[in-house]
Amino acid sequence: MNVKTNKVFDVSGGKDVETQKVIMYNKHNGANQRWKIVYVDQFKYAKEGMVEEFGFFANRPFYIRSQLSNGRMAECNNS
Repeated sequence: MNVKTNKVFDVSGGKDVETQKVIMYNKHNGANQRWKIVYVDQFKYAKEGMVEEFGFFANRPFYIRSQLSNGRMAECNNS
């Protein structure tokens, strides 16, 4: 959730189709707003680097995957 706007990642229109955009939208807890952090590395039991405020490891590479059936991914470049 964006703490300044209170908006969350949302698969636009709730449509799980190729090239569907990921947007920021008001939270409504729909299936198109459920995401999972997937870590790229193999350290499944790492204990250092967890940022409790945000709920993920800041020092490990990851991507965010939609929990809709096609597993849409959110990608952020140069950030």
